[in-house]
Amino acid sequence: MTSKIVKMALVGAGGAGKTTIASRLITGEFIETLMTIGINIETWTLTDEESDSDVKVALFDLGGQQQFRFFQKSLLAGTHAVILVVDMTRLKTLFELDDWIRLIRHVPTDMWLLVGNKCDDNPMMTEEDIREKAVELGVPYVILSAKTGEGFQKLTDIIIDMMRK
Repeated sequence: MTSKIVKMALVGAGGAGKTTIASRLITGEFIETLMTIGINIETWTLTDEESDSDVKVALFDLGGQQQFRFFQKSLLAGTHAVILVVDMTRLKTLFELDDWIRLIRHVPTDMWLLVGNKCDDNPMMTEEDIREKAVELGVPYVILSAKTGEGFQKLTDIIIDMMRK
């Protein structure tokens, strides 16, 4: 079995659910969290049955608040893949992605994934809104709920496909 290491960043507005997505990816469970202060770094091992290889992911979960932005660009150096997270209950989080996009331009867009989180919680935007943004960016998207786990199998499948590149 072969193994490789990749750096993946979770970016998006504060409160969009980046940390709960990271927790569910790593533990398989929903864990209630507080605001991320600057950055959380977790490691996660993905097994790709198809290629009989492991991918060790260093998952950089960046705090979404503006006051952390001054040092986050340097933290994103060397990033291989990015998950852009929006909170489907707050439309403005979709527009706030533009701030993050400026920081991740060095990552090829075929290694970006747009995630609409909180689909279970009275969303104010539709899957069509997420799809339109994904088409504009030229990236795949997933609609999910970090709370219920809905959409996580698709998320994991897309991440594994990205890691094969």
